Amino acid sequence: MSLKFLKQKIALVFVSLAMMGGLVWSNAVMALELDIASEVVDVTQSSLVERHKIFLSRLKKISNTLSRDEYQLIEGVLQGQTYKADENASLEEVMASLDRAVAQGYEGLFECVGRGCGSSNEWANAVFGQPKLYGPESTQFYWVGKAVQTQTYWLVYGSKRSNKAVHFRIESVVSSAPSLKSRLFAAFSGLGYLRLAWSDVVGTELELAEALGLWCAQPLNGRSSTDSVRQIALAVTGGDVTLTPSAGVDETKRLANELLARMTAERGLACQISAFGLGGLAPIEGLPSQRLDLILLP
Repeated sequence: MSLKFLKQKIALVFVSLAMMGGLVWSNAVMALELDIASEVVDVTQSSLVERHKIFLSRLKKISNTLSRDEYQLIEGVLQGQTYKADENASLEEVMASLDRAVAQGYEGLFECVGRGCGSSNEWANAVFGQPKLYGPESTQFYWVGKAVQTQTYWLVYGSKRSNKAVHFRIESVVSSAPSLKSRLFAAFSGLGYLRLAWSDVVGTELELAEALGLWCAQPLNGRSSTDSVRQIALAVTGGDVTLTPSAGVDETKRLANELLARMTAERGLACQISAFGLGGLAPIEGLPSQRLDLILLP
């Protein structure tokens, strides 16, 4: 599925909005531009560093509880604007505009269209807190991605309301956490391994491959990286607790192999990396049920 979408020019540029409603609003680090005519109907901006869930799956309700199958928990500053598109603009045109805007410089993490996104009511009210975004589930879309050169996550949700008006929301979350590269270098230099929750791995394959590529390219023990090859174990643990031990090992081994294949497809790695699956055989109290360990080997 591709978000193939549109037309005139609107930029989500968080300019200095001084003293609006008693709040001083800051500048955003960059803008996500959509070339579609629209008007701003709501603005959210904060300087507070808070934890935000970046949803990477459709939404659904189970026993009146909102279920999110996958998400990343990002600590950072959130800014957002809600727009009403020109009355002549269609939902498809807004989606096409988004497609063009994120064609370069953004890594897509998840996208959905129509009923594949789940409950529009939950997206509009529970996730974005914007009732005006609510519309029929058949006329909605959601896209989330990350700016390749920054620690900024972008979320775009839009819907066509029953009165034919198209509204869409663009949010950015500027992460305050250390980059994955910084975390990997510090962990490898200190503990000799990096441990990540699996939910933090999903969608970050490119960033992880780049960090590993830089680490692997370093000279080893004063020698050229071509003289000696670092060895790294890539191990996936946990997952579906209903599986038998052997099936759990097989499933996590499959995930480990797929992750390694995606990373090496993005970038050639000078290290020798071996994939392992441990299933539920290596639980650690207080850690996520599913995790990734990257371990330096002797």
